[in-house]
Amino acid sequence: MARGNTPDMLRSVFCLALGTALAAAGACARPGPAAAVAPTMPSDLDAAVRGTMEQWRQAYEVRSLDALAKLYAQDAGLVLVQQGEITRGWPDAAALLEARLGKATAVRVRLHDLSIAPIGAQGATVVARMTREISDGVTTVNEDGTLTLALRQAGQTWAIISQHYSYPVR
Repeated sequence: MARGNTPDMLRSVFCLALGTALAAAGACARPGPAAAVAPTMPSDLDAAVRGTMEQWRQAYEVRSLDALAKLYAQDAGLVLVQQGEITRGWPDAAALLEARLGKATAVRVRLHDLSIAPIGAQGATVVARMTREISDGVTTVNEDGTLTLALRQAGQTWAIISQHYSYPVR
């Protein structure tokens, strides 16, 4: 593939073109009611998603695969991405988490600048800066990057359906 012609770049160009076309189509539309305003974050949704994120953080820190499992979608649609490595489906995600946590003797997770946005009536995105330290008792790995999650409401709880974490390599 030619330099600068990555799938991400092509996707960005497509999204920009689609957005421009939709904006132009809207500008040419007949006059009517005012355009819909972006939905505001209901306080109960915000609190529920923040609660899920705190459970996720704590589950990592106590190194509990059982506690983490309750927070992820248990299906083939789950996607985890870390540093460009893609893991699809709950069975592979569980194996990844078990390998990561099984070797750890200590984990510390800090979330900063958490922002939550609703997606329809039963979804939300979360973006945060995350600092994570994982130690096996001999070596400690420090990561400081950006965490992005997509969650869907499942009854009274929220399930992570997509997770992306990346950080600069030092």
